[in-house]
Parts: sequence; structure tokens; C-alpha cells
Amino acid sequence: MGYPRTIPGLYHQQVERFGDRVASYSKDLTTGRWRAFTWREGATDCHDTTYGLLALGVAPGDRVGVLSETRREWSGADMAVVCAGAVTVGVYPTSTAEQTGYILDHAKAALVFAEDADQLAKIESIRDQLPSLKTVVLFEGTGDTVRQTSGDDEPLRVLSLQDLMDVGRQQAAEEPNAYETRWRAVEPEDTAMLVYTSGTTGPPKGVILTHNNIYRTIEAVSEVLPARDDDVGVVFLPLAHSLQRVAGYAGIFNGTTGVFAERIDKIVDHMQEFKPTVQAAVPRIYEKIHAAIHSRVSDQPPRRQTIFRWAIDVGKQVAALQRKNQPVPIHLRVQHKAADRLVLSKIRGTFGGRVRYMVSGAAPIALELLEFFHACGIMVLEGYGLTETTAPATVNRLNDFKFGTVGKDLPICETKIAADGEILIKGDNVFKGYYLDEAATAEAFTEDGWFKSGDIGTKDRDGFLTITDRKKELIITAGGKNVSPANIENLIKSHPLISQCVVHGDRRKFLVALIALEPDELVHLARRLGVGAGDYTTLAAHTKVVGEVQLIIDGVNRDLAKYETIKYFRILEKELSVEDDLLTPTLKLKRRNISAMYGHLVDEMYATARQPRKRLGDIAR
Repeated sequence: MGYPRTIPGLYHQQVERFGDRVASYSKDLTTGRWRAFTWREGATDCHDTTYGLLALGVAPGDRVGVLSETRREWSGADMAVVCAGAVTVGVYPTSTAEQTGYILDHAKAALVFAEDADQLAKIESIRDQLPSLKTVVLFEGTGDTVRQTSGDDEPLRVLSLQDLMDVGRQQAAEEPNAYETRWRAVEPEDTAMLVYTSGTTGPPKGVILTHNNIYRTIEAVSEVLPARDDDVGVVFLPLAHSLQRVAGYAGIFNGTTGVFAERIDKIVDHMQEFKPTVQAAVPRIYEKIHAAIHSRVSDQPPRRQTIFRWAIDVGKQVAALQRKNQPVPIHLRVQHKAADRLVLSKIRGTFGGRVRYMVSGAAPIALELLEFFHACGIMVLEGYGLTETTAPATVNRLNDFKFGTVGKDLPICETKIAADGEILIKGDNVFKGYYLDEAATAEAFTEDGWFKSGDIGTKDRDGFLTITDRKKELIITAGGKNVSPANIENLIKSHPLISQCVVHGDRRKFLVALIALEPDELVHLARRLGVGAGDYTTLAAHTKVVGEVQLIIDGVNRDLAKYETIKYFRILEKELSVEDDLLTPTLKLKRRNISAMYGHLVDEMYATARQPRKRLGDIAR
């Protein structure tokens, strides 16, 4: 019997193909040592976990949450969910209780896989908001048979993952054919996952991605990016994010061995140990490695620093000629050989020394980084896409790339530029719609069926797409996290002292804010604090006033996920106004104009991050 073109079909086909080969490595929490898992071992766990879900009543189409850091069990739970014909709903482990509650309630999740006791406590704190939730399965820790939370009409059942698998084995003995019947019944157009993504305003929306969306996408990516069944990659991006999840499915498609990172700060150590051949990452990772390299060099004697700069310069000259398909002069080849021996090969060694190419996505990457790593012999291919396009829509190829662009369309989709510059996308990777939100779904498409990306871009005559602006106000941090600035701004503005707030952080590693104060409230505050009289600028600059604003920011930060918190702020010398062309007539922020006028303050705040931390904001001069 053949295998259906679904995720379960693909998985079982590859299990049959690879059998006792190593599929993944994961750190054993007890021994602290790496453990290898074969494809067949993974399939046994999937079989037992899926049967456990069936025993608990999980039906086709049901939504099952996963609230955990990236780990092997996350991927295992996901595969079991889709083999049961259900739908995986990933939740960032850094999400607040309120954010977690909204997603799980909106999805009507009856069961949630949670990482540990901390995540269980988060769920229990919002138990009254989750009437559909009946069971929590812990990756770590011992489960109870039932757990009664105060005020609940129905107890919350808490199981360990081992408990669930034990239940599954019992169920398998009673219904030996149910597992295969269930996964084979999954259709390509069935929903495989809901990925909740923040909009510019309002609550997150659940993006519906089908098995066909995923299967066709990983087929297309594998067609344009060369892969081998002996490839190795480190898995560390959040699995609640579509990029890592789709990369993982592509790994199944290609037979790649995945190394589940112990922690994100261990990535370089893992790369040096396992020597990946292909690797997906977000710009922030490349930024951190680039910064670490230069930091180490700055500690070296002047002579070694000179050699480093010379070697990078030689590498850049050679790489530039290679990008133009021009020959490298013999004298430069001789220099490059020496530069590679002294410096460039050592930088490649940071990644393990075997990387054929790396992929950057989820946020724009600086041209400087692409050129630096290419000079060292490491090709970083930038791509572009959204959750709504099953992650990638375009990507640069190894032999067909242009730095500064996000590459060409995947074979399964087409991009075009609308009259207003917006990038429109159509293809098999484009999502089915937003879960339980027909209005938002209709708004996301043109009348003739093109998905409206919300990004502004251009395409050159060769078909390379360049992102020039963001039509939506959504911020994508350097770490690939989607942040709605309006939500955070509204929280900060809810305090009477704050008149206006503008959050920045697109392509940056953290968020900062420009703050304008309410003049009347400022006068009252100054009086209460015993600051004395003065004009707006004088009062706003006072240390006690700045400290009061810091307290407001701290209070808001406590209710936000870590990646949404404001790290630095500056108080503007006056309020934003229509007269200064910083507000529309209806008093909406003109973000582009604000950035143009106050961009130097934003840059100053990020520069501050490289200096000893100052707790307080400052008045903008």
C-alpha cells in the first residue's frame, strides 16, 4: 500500500526507508549525556503516544496544544497529534498566562502537552478560562491521576508522557488496527496545525495550515536547496514558530539528522560537536556569533588583530569576485590560501567546519553579515515568507542568489507587486484562512485570490524579490518574534502620565520606546514629587520624573512576554503633533515620519546596550 501525501504518510514512508539509522540526538536530563534515537524508536514512541491520545478521546480535527521549549518531545507530540488526525496548536513557552489562555481557549484545546511544572502552574492559574481543557500531559515530572483546581466544575487530569504512552499500549492491545486506520485516514486538505500570529492590533489570529500546504512547501524547498540523507542540523528555534516546524518536516522529507539543542546559548558548542552540514537560523543568531568573533579578536594583541582584518578583507575581495562570476587573480588566490589557513577556516570551525549552506529567515538580515560570512566561506541564503505562506515563499539558491534580496519564488508559488507596492502571493503554500475569523480571512485576500502580505517590495528583471518596507505595523525582532507595537503602546498609555508611546524594535534584538508625557499630569506629578516649577522640557528631564516613567514601564513589562518588554526609553522634548506631521488628522501615529525625526534617539538607545546598563530613561535633547 502506498503512502498518502500527508505528514503521517511522509513520516511512515521515511521510517520504513531509514529504520535503525539515527534520526535525532537529545540530551538525557538524568545523565547529562547525548542519546541517539533511531527512526524506528521514534516511530514506536509515536505509535504509543498516538494510541494514548485515542484512548483519551482525541478525535480527528480536535485541537491539541503544545506549551514547551524546543525539545525532542515537542516534535514527537506533534507527530502523534497529526497521526491521530488532530491539529497541533503551538504556544510559545514565554507567553504570559493571559496569552496562553487566549490561544488555548480560542482553539478549544481539550488536551495540552506542557513541558514541566512551571508551565502546568501557568495553565492552572487560568483554568477557569479553559472550559474545554480536560488533560495536561507533562514532558517532565510525574502526573497525578486527577488534579482538582479550586473552583473547577471538572477536575483537570495530569499525566506524565510515560503515563500517556502506557495508556496507549493498553489501547493498542484492545484495538490493534486503530493506529494505522487513523493516520491513513488523514487527507491532504485536512488541517495539520494552527499557528497563532500577532496582528498589528487586537488578539492573535490562528493561521490554518493544511497537510497539503506543508507537504508541497517542503517538496519545493527540497527542490531548490540541495539536501542529502546524511545531512545534520541543530534544532533550536521555537517549534511554536512556523519556520522551525516546517524546517523539521523538511528534515523528515530529506532524512536529515536533527540535534535538539540543550539551550540556545549552547548552539555554538553543539555545532562544534556535531558539525552540521545545513542549518536554519534567524538573524539574531548570526549577529551574536558575528559579535562574539569580533569580541574575541579585540582581546588579541595588535598584530593578530591586523592579521584578522587583512584576512577578512582578502576573503571579501575573493567572495565579491565569486559573486560576479569573475576569475580570482593568482596573487589574490595565494593571499586567500594564507588568509584561510590563518583566520577564515577557524571562523568556519565555529559552525563545525562542514556547513554547505545556512538559511536565514523570519526577519531581515543585514547585508554586512551576509558578506562577512561569505568572505569566510559560509554561504547564508536569505529567504522570505510568513506564517500564512507556511513559512517560505521565496529563497536565494546556492547558485542563483543576490545578497540584499530574499531570492526568487518557490516553484509552488508566485509573488507579484500590487499597484501600491504591496507583495501579493498565490500558491499551494498559502494558508486556508484564519481559524473562526471569516472577516479577517476575507480581508487577507484580494478579490482574485492573492494573499496580501502586508509588506512592500520590488522585483527585479531576474525575479529577485526585495523587501523595502512594512505595510503592516507588525514588528519582527531579530530573533524572529512577531510583536504588535500597538498593544504594548496602549498598555503604556493607559497610565495618565503617558500621552504617547512609540515602540521600536523591527530587526532589533529587543524593544525600545519613545515616550511623550501628558503636560497637565506632568505638572501634578512634579508638585507631588517636590520637583518644583518649570516648563515641560525641564520637568520631564528631572531624575524623579524619569524614575516615575521607569516604574510605569516596569509595571507594564511584568505582564508581557520577555521578548515584548521595553528595555530602554527616551522621553521626547514635546508631544507628537499633527503640526509636526507626526500624527494624522485623526491622531494616528505616522511611524515613518517619527522614525525619520527621532531615529537618532532610537539608535542611541541600542548603542547604550553596549555600555553599562542605565536603569533610567532620559530626556531627548
